[in-house]
This record gives sequence, structure tokens and C-alpha cells, in this order.
Amino acid sequence: MKKLRLIINPYTGTMKIQRQLCQVLELFSAAGYESTIYFTQCKGDGTVYTKEHAKDCDLVVCCGGDGTLNEVVSGILDLPADQRPPVGYIPAGTCNDFASSLGISVDVMKAAERAVRGKPTRLDVGRFGSRLFLYIASCGAFTEASYMTPQAAKNSMGHLAYVLQGIGSIKDIKPFRASFRVGDAIYEDDYVFCSVSNSTSIAGIVKLDETLVNLSDGLFEITLVKTPKNIPEILSIVNAIKDKNLNSPMIQLIHASSAVFSGEGTIAWTIDGEYEPGGQGISIENLPGAMEIML
Repeated sequence: MKKLRLIINPYTGTMKIQRQLCQVLELFSAAGYESTIYFTQCKGDGTVYTKEHAKDCDLVVCCGGDGTLNEVVSGILDLPADQRPPVGYIPAGTCNDFASSLGISVDVMKAAERAVRGKPTRLDVGRFGSRLFLYIASCGAFTEASYMTPQAAKNSMGHLAYVLQGIGSIKDIKPFRASFRVGDAIYEDDYVFCSVSNSTSIAGIVKLDETLVNLSDGLFEITLVKTPKNIPEILSIVNAIKDKNLNSPMIQLIHASSAVFSGEGTIAWTIDGEYEPGGQGISIENLPGAMEIML
């Protein structure tokens, strides 16, 4: 039989897989896989375990949130190219943005079926400084909600916890001066939100039209939201986000394979829902087709 590693984060989301684990393992067995289960113990553990054991198996299946999947993929990409197995994903997080972009069901059995019977598909991966990201690096309004909201609140309240945390901090939101160098062009202004993404869903709040995004074209979508100075400008931003087209003079949408970010002071970022310190002259690069996932 083929070898499968099932890596589970037992602390994320609702963890429905705990009630259906036997059925999942039966499905894997019927698909010709002998499964080994590992429960992550702490932050970063998924990367360490995957790097140590992924080369010895035919498929790695991750069950957790986007942050857990980030750890697993980071571990795989630390291996030589000829030792990297494809990844299956059973989304069990709060927003599951990446799964939403890929059309992966949050139903455990449907996702498990796709994980072992799907088609290995290459997708782009991002590099933010020395850290990898699967679908987004962002800073500014609402981005802190994903790592500041306690996990217990995420588990019990789900997506609403993100939104409430963001709304609760609106009065504290301060614009920041930042610039993105993309090729020969420089975009510099006072912003309230910036993101570099490879996804149609951002923090479960901002949705991009699917026609604007290709997850394997070697390009990011860089979204820059300028600081509104009056109510009409606020309404322009809200309507553009609601309509998913981001067609507003207050929003810049740039398609690019790389960028260099600089900001005044220390601007904290969120990488796939996890905190990342900011800095000056951060290089952001697209790694075309670096990830192989079962779709």
C-alpha cells in the first residue's frame, strides 16, 4: 500500500474530524493508503514533523486551518524537489480562505475524498522575506483580528469572531505611510490596508472576483486601500469591496510577480492568518508552481 501521513491540528476550528476519524481512515485505506496520524503539539510543529517524515510517504494530508497548512507546505518545500509529495487538505479552521479559493469543501468526508482521489495540481507560493505564505500577506485594518482573536473565541464564534474583533478596533485604526516598489513603478501613499495575495478570499471579509485571480499564473494580486478622508471616500471603498471588483479611486489593484515593501516605523503583518513582524525593504516574491495540492 502507498504511505500517507495525516497531520492534524487538534486546537483549530471545530475539529469535526475527531468525530469522523474512523470513516476518514477507512476512506484512505479503500483508496490504497496506509495511514500514519500525527497531532501537532505547538506552533511550528507541523513544519518540523513534515520536513522529517514527508520524504518517506506518497501523500501528506493536512487537517487544520490555513496556518497549519502553511506549516505543512513549508516543511515540504524544505525538502529537495524530488522528495516532495503532494498535499491533501481537509479544512478545519475558522475562515478557511484558502480552501474557499480552491473550492475545497469544509465537509470532512468530501474533503478527505478529494485529498486521496483528486488530481495533483501545481499552485504558486509566496515568499515574504524568509517566510513562505500560501495565499496572503497583509497589514493594516482587520488583519490583526486573525491572530489577536483568542482561539477559543474563534472556535465558538467562527467567522463572526474575526469580524467583531475588527469592528472593535476601528476607532484605533491609524493610517500608515508605506510604499511598494513593483518593477520600475513605486506606489506610495497613506494606507489603511495592504495585501499581497493569491486568493479570492481575504480574511473572510474581502472577496475578489474570480476572474481577477489565477492561483497558478506566477502573479500576486497586490491590493492597496488608501486612507479615506471623508464619507464619500469611505462609501467608495465599501461599495468596491461589496461588488468584489475593487473599482474605486481609493483602491489600487496590481498584478505582479514580486514587490519590495517599505513602511514608516514597524508595521505588523499577517501571514496566512499568523503574526509576522514588519520591517524595511521586505522582498516579496512569487514562487510559480512550487506547491502541489490534490484538487
